[in-house]
Amino acid sequence: MKRVFLLSLLLVILSSGSYAQQIPPVPVDDQVRTGQLDNGLTYYIRENKLPENRADFYIVQKVGSILEEENQRGLAHFLEHMAFNGTKNFPGGEEGRSIISYLETIGVKFGTNLNAGTGMDETIYNINDVPVTTSGAVESCLLILHDWSNALLLRENDIDKERKVIHEEWRTHSDASQRIIESVAPSIFKDSKYAHRMPIGLMSVVDNFEPQLLRDYYHKWYRPDLQGIIVVGDIDAGEIEKQIIEIFSPVALPENVAERVYEQIPDNDEPIVALAVDKELPMNNIMVAYKRDQVPNEHKTGIDYLVTDYVTEMIGQMLNERLQEMLQKSETPFAFAIVRNGAYFGVGTKDALQLIGVAKPGLADTTIATLMREVKRASDFGFTAGEYERAKANYLSGLEKLYNERGKQLNNFYVQQYVAHFLKNEPIPSIEDRYNMMNQLVPHIPLEAVNQTMQQLLTEKNRVVVLMGSEKEKDTYPSEDTIRGIIGQVDHEVLAAYEDDTVAEPLMATLPAKGSVIKEEADAGKGTTVWTLSNGAKVIVKPTGFKQDEILLHGFATGGTSVLDDQYIAEIKLMDDAASVGGLGNFSATALKRNLAGKNAEVSFKADTFNEQVNGKSSVKDLETMMQLLWLNFTDVRNDDEAWQSLAGRLKGILPTLLNNPDFVFADSLMNTIYMRNPRFSLPTLQEIETADYGTLLDLYRSRFENTGNFTFTFVGNISPEELKPLVEQYIASLPGTTSGSQPPREIATRQGACRNHFSLPMETPKASTAIIYTGEMAYTPENIIKLDALGQLFRMEFTEKIREEEGGTYGVRVHQEAEKLPREGFTLQFQFDTDPARRDGLVEAMDNITAGIRQKGPDAGMVQKVKEYMLKQHADDLKKNEYALRNTWQYYVHGIDLETDWVKQVNDLSSDTLRQFAEQLFGQDNRIEVSMTPR
Repeated sequence: MKRVFLLSLLLVILSSGSYAQQIPPVPVDDQVRTGQLDNGLTYYIRENKLPENRADFYIVQKVGSILEEENQRGLAHFLEHMAFNGTKNFPGGEEGRSIISYLETIGVKFGTNLNAGTGMDETIYNINDVPVTTSGAVESCLLILHDWSNALLLRENDIDKERKVIHEEWRTHSDASQRIIESVAPSIFKDSKYAHRMPIGLMSVVDNFEPQLLRDYYHKWYRPDLQGIIVVGDIDAGEIEKQIIEIFSPVALPENVAERVYEQIPDNDEPIVALAVDKELPMNNIMVAYKRDQVPNEHKTGIDYLVTDYVTEMIGQMLNERLQEMLQKSETPFAFAIVRNGAYFGVGTKDALQLIGVAKPGLADTTIATLMREVKRASDFGFTAGEYERAKANYLSGLEKLYNERGKQLNNFYVQQYVAHFLKNEPIPSIEDRYNMMNQLVPHIPLEAVNQTMQQLLTEKNRVVVLMGSEKEKDTYPSEDTIRGIIGQVDHEVLAAYEDDTVAEPLMATLPAKGSVIKEEADAGKGTTVWTLSNGAKVIVKPTGFKQDEILLHGFATGGTSVLDDQYIAEIKLMDDAASVGGLGNFSATALKRNLAGKNAEVSFKADTFNEQVNGKSSVKDLETMMQLLWLNFTDVRNDDEAWQSLAGRLKGILPTLLNNPDFVFADSLMNTIYMRNPRFSLPTLQEIETADYGTLLDLYRSRFENTGNFTFTFVGNISPEELKPLVEQYIASLPGTTSGSQPPREIATRQGACRNHFSLPMETPKASTAIIYTGEMAYTPENIIKLDALGQLFRMEFTEKIREEEGGTYGVRVHQEAEKLPREGFTLQFQFDTDPARRDGLVEAMDNITAGIRQKGPDAGMVQKVKEYMLKQHADDLKKNEYALRNTWQYYVHGIDLETDWVKQVNDLSSDTLRQFAEQLFGQDNRIEVSMTPR
């Protein structure tokens, strides 16, 4: 897109005011303190008190894998790993405390609060949620940023140990998606280094490079003129600025530094076409892209750039809505589609309008033509006034919500803006300034300007079509020459304009007869009001001030699909996907979405295995819309056979292909082992999709929500009981219901005792995947929930230290713990990891030894203290979140457990001995399942 056009556009739409003289700059938020040291280092500092007593610390490097030479491929990412393996002030081992070890003592957890990521163009390190009131924490975190900037030790022994970890990371992530991207990269990034600079690199380099090569790369590129320091949180900005100047000014900028050249992605006159297949790729993935130059960084400072950004966002949103509408029709050739209008493949110096689709089997050629046809239709005829009004309403509504909550933004909201400003010079106005500017600009940006921009996006140059599919389907794919023929064919087609058939009527034309509140109780201790309604339902209201423009809703009833007869297994499996495809009331799913344009209100229903749940969210002004959606979901789920046929067709195309993917096979085998091949817990089969009866499915779904008297509804947020009460009487008390009592869920048998399921599959990248699951009885009490959470965190720390770092056996062991209330009280504790097949048995033995050690001796006391610090810090933060208040409130009134009152005391009471006893209670039940998959 040419800047001259947008400049002219802005001058036209603002010609009546002072803007006609010059393009005014976007003001920089005066609450952020920025500066640049003499050595070139840039810093951003902002005071922000949400969460209280916390701060985030970042160092952003304009350095990524694109700067590697051929013999260095993988070193940028390797360097990121080494930042946690010894620095000048945190050497680790016998020389002193490591970064990870120190931060865990103040409640900062590796992986959750402490992390890093390497891209092609940048590397970002972060320390989040640092407790600033802890003595020395702020100073230590700044020292860590300093060490990351220029004081990594890069010891040979540490490098050699980390080679194993990175090799296992490559093994875990070298799946079909990664392989296929690497296969098409030389085409989509033709004549650019991006074609061969995936951050993971080459294992031949990772396994064999000389340590000095890594040190040379570090000292060449990790330097202050390419680094940005960001500190946001409950701090004194002036004091932080002094410390940054003091700590980072002595870091010298080397003489004769290498130029940081930004790799260009060349234009292409003829369409780039790429076709690649993989045996394990489960779907037929298609991408159609229309590349364009990015707006240069130096041209992002004026208000005209905000117009550019807005117009491209509108185009992406409206085109995406058209594709989503097509998904409701059974003849549509794709099972999924979405539009992205931003960085080309997420990297580089090109933007692109990108359409991503998943073609149904045998319809890859038709999907390519359809996607390209819709872009051409939008270019030929533009978008309609109705489409633009809806997209504009959604944009302004989101902007208004952000403005209303301008004083309630978390640290990360600002951090991400400053990262983008440092890397790409994206504007950083205040929320108030953005709100005021865009509310003045948007009403004067005409549809004609948007449509003219759409025409400029579609040219005969810079087009890319990529087909990435399953080897099993390759005989049905068009050749590259055939794809080029499709492009030419669509170019010459004469299309019809898109027709917008918006339904202009209220969500509910007639309101139901009101019910009533028959009993009201105030619970001062919990800050709640409790209503019993005339239909038997209960409503809990908990006002909070955590967000100015947010109201959350949760509804709960027991029973779930477990009470439905086994003859309906096909309908049960498809229920949650199928029940909502038809829309509500008089509105199809497409019409409903249009009706809700500009409104911040949503409601979702789920018939889970052992319960029914309702979740909702709205702004303050759209509360009644959320209540109407609630009423319609209970009473008027719409039957739309065409939408059902479309969904069934998409599922029949996608689900069978998943059997080619080892990760899906492993997950399915895991569920089959736990639930002893109960068909309720396996993926829907082709036969089940074909035999499922849509009418029966809707009847079964409605039966789970027909008695509102079984439900407890909880509202949390910026709402008062006085404001909510008439809406509750209108939209909840009016629902059908009785006080007959809730239906208990039916128990479903799970595996007991010891069980081992080992199987082999052909694999493109040899890896062993293993899951170890412990289950059993456990009283559903706050004390046990806290202990189980602590135990899960202890295992994560133990496995990270011993299995990942010491053994170098895996990129990471995933630990999941869950306390269960229904259908009976119990627990699940699951460990899962990928590794070299030759090392699988040894790592399982090592993990079993760790488990046995905790059972017999208890966890290390120092680790227990670290876990307690994190839990206490996280709890203090969570107490200021609506989501946390919602969960704790409904759990208290539904299950009768108090997860707040004694929480801090119970965490403080944790010890090595209490956790040893608890571990023995869990593991002593001897319910252990081990599922493993190895290559054939």
